[in-house]
Amino acid sequence: MKISWNHLQSFFVDKLDKEYVLQRLTMAGLEVEGEESVAPSFSGIVIAEVVECEKHPDADKLSLCKVNANSGELLQIVCGAPNVKVGVKVPCAKVGAVLPGDFKIAERKMRGIVSYGMLCSGDEIGCPDDVDGLLLLPADAPIGMDIREYLDLDDVIVEFKITPNRGDCLSYKGLVREIAALTGARIKPVPEYKSYLSKLSTELTLNVSASDGCQHYVGLAINSVKNDIVTPTWLMRILERSGIRSISPLVDITNYVMLTIGQPMHAFDASQLFGGIVVRMAQNGEQLILLDETKATLADDTLVITNGLNQPVAIAGVMGGLDSGVTTATTNIVLESAYFTPDIVQGKTRKYGVNSDSAFRFERGVDSQLQHDAINLAAQLVLEICGGEIGEYIHFLAVESALPAIKLQFSEINRLVGEDIARDLVCDILTKLGCQLTVDGDNLEVIPPSYRFDLRIKQDIVEEIIRVYGYDRIAAKLPNLTYTFDYLDPKQAAFARYKDILLGYGFNEIVSYAFIEEKYAEIFAHEVAKPVRLQNPLAGLSCMRTNLLAGLVKTLQSNVNRGSQQVKVFELARVFHGEALELQPLYLSGLIYGKISPLNWLEKPRVVDFYDLRVVLDELLAEFPDFMLDSSELPPIYHPGRSARVIVNDVVIGCIGQLHPKYNQQLGLDSMPYVFELNVDLLSMKTQFELRALSKYQKVSRDLAFVFNKDVQVGVFMNDINDLQLPNLDNVAVFDVFTGGNLRDSEKSVALNFVFQGDHTLSDDEVNAALEQVKTLAKNKFNAELR
Repeated sequence: MKISWNHLQSFFVDKLDKEYVLQRLTMAGLEVEGEESVAPSFSGIVIAEVVECEKHPDADKLSLCKVNANSGELLQIVCGAPNVKVGVKVPCAKVGAVLPGDFKIAERKMRGIVSYGMLCSGDEIGCPDDVDGLLLLPADAPIGMDIREYLDLDDVIVEFKITPNRGDCLSYKGLVREIAALTGARIKPVPEYKSYLSKLSTELTLNVSASDGCQHYVGLAINSVKNDIVTPTWLMRILERSGIRSISPLVDITNYVMLTIGQPMHAFDASQLFGGIVVRMAQNGEQLILLDETKATLADDTLVITNGLNQPVAIAGVMGGLDSGVTTATTNIVLESAYFTPDIVQGKTRKYGVNSDSAFRFERGVDSQLQHDAINLAAQLVLEICGGEIGEYIHFLAVESALPAIKLQFSEINRLVGEDIARDLVCDILTKLGCQLTVDGDNLEVIPPSYRFDLRIKQDIVEEIIRVYGYDRIAAKLPNLTYTFDYLDPKQAAFARYKDILLGYGFNEIVSYAFIEEKYAEIFAHEVAKPVRLQNPLAGLSCMRTNLLAGLVKTLQSNVNRGSQQVKVFELARVFHGEALELQPLYLSGLIYGKISPLNWLEKPRVVDFYDLRVVLDELLAEFPDFMLDSSELPPIYHPGRSARVIVNDVVIGCIGQLHPKYNQQLGLDSMPYVFELNVDLLSMKTQFELRALSKYQKVSRDLAFVFNKDVQVGVFMNDINDLQLPNLDNVAVFDVFTGGNLRDSEKSVALNFVFQGDHTLSDDEVNAALEQVKTLAKNKFNAELR
């Protein structure tokens, strides 16, 4: 936000120390981004009137002028500007004047005639304008007055970086409040903006059907205005130095009100309203040509203003329509001053490809109690500048709700600040910030002003106190902490172990955005949860991720595009299956792609496959040796023949496998990667640690081979073996699967290794008894035969 320092100074009784004020504002969070002088250094230039003007006798493009600069006699000046003529008032550099660039004016012969000075253009005094020739001044400009004083050229434009939570400071009034609170500077009495009595009936109606988005609306009709005149110099100057282009008197007045007190406004041509204003949600597909000639196709999440014919005439809080905007021919107007909620305006400039100062303010929040003051100030300026007759007000106010009181204690304030601040000083600071206070002993109740919608909790109040008190006044102190050394809790230890395992296998950890594009949300859609959509998305990232695959695949794409032959990445982060915290589980996901080993002369590089990732999964789930893989009911993103669900204790905790090749083209990959997903929140709930001493007795190893039907899932058989809880069984593993030979086409041979170890030397009878139970299980439940 840009401001004129001299105009800001005009709100104060005392002269401000600019450097001190800007330093205090920066330290208080209103960062000064830069300063720029309005005009370069020059001197000796005054206002003069051309009283005689004739052609130079020896030059076609020069004029011989006599000018009155209030110096006692007329000055003879030769001028080459095309717009010089009798009666104009212009800047005149007399002999001895110094122009920008240290150019000194002296008597000079021009084609045989002496010129005693120079008439100046805007460029020549560092004030460029659109006029070809001299800078023409208003007819009432006082002759002989220093041009620096008249044009207020000893001014400085200051640019602030206003953070999104401080929309209340996007006006001169807001900055004045801050400066007064920070420095104690006295503010001049604020004029009272009184309502006007209607002098004519305009029969204008108002209907607000979307009160959630428009909680306060004030309109005022003014007839017989003149918009074909020139905006006063003082008003144009304030607008231009505040970064706003002058357009016409009526538009300039609404912009001035916005800059002055912070309320965005709009002026409608009353003839295009057809007697009514309606505030409603748009219908999908409605069309509106905006003031900047952008053609907007409206969506049903957009609040619009419509006329008496139910035709949209403005996007609420963003921009008005071209047809209903004021022109130089406009004579009857309706001023609009409304409170549109930030939620209803956010994202609309991006959606419709427009920018406006109004939307910038409404998105950050506007004081909901400014609307009457703003429209009355605008009406006052319209009458003074454009004339006219006041018509009727139209008004809508939803249920008025004050900001909730915030309760805290003085002792708590000092504890959080780390320094004892006197109670009187705390109250003085908060009062200067516009808060209402109730004090009861150590208890303090604070009601923030209507324009400080960012103050919601007690920490916000403490922050305000520190801002004004001064961060630099708080002494540095070492914290009084008791240091304890402890082990990681089980969850943290598990997460650290997962990362160590993956790093050991050559994976790289990534941290990706939690929000993704609509395209990836559709490809990697969760089988149940719908993606949470953002109201104000960043650069097209409109959905919260329902899994981590999109981030992994985008990292893969980036690396492949840069020539990577092998990619191994993983991420441990939350996904979003809903807005509630319990619907945001923590997931561990990994991806492998490309060749498993680098190019070498000894062997041909092998492409990664399912088993390269399966060995990683085995180690990650080492605490759950009986976990199962099931290839049924896979999410559609997975290849049905090369993927499986991961099941622990009858609960699906993730998936492993290759992404479906049908997405090759959409993802821009030659082949699809292998990935795994694990819900580590579910894993941590099922983790069971069993500590036991190492046995000093020898292990006993036995092998059994069974012939199963090919449809039998060996993992189910393994789980059933574990459920038998065989005494002294230390481990069971599949070491061979065989088909063909003398087996039927519908059969397969599975060989298992059993390892037994106990707290004594095991006898053959003990081991055989355990294996008999396995044989019985295989025959009775799976109809398997021992080979």
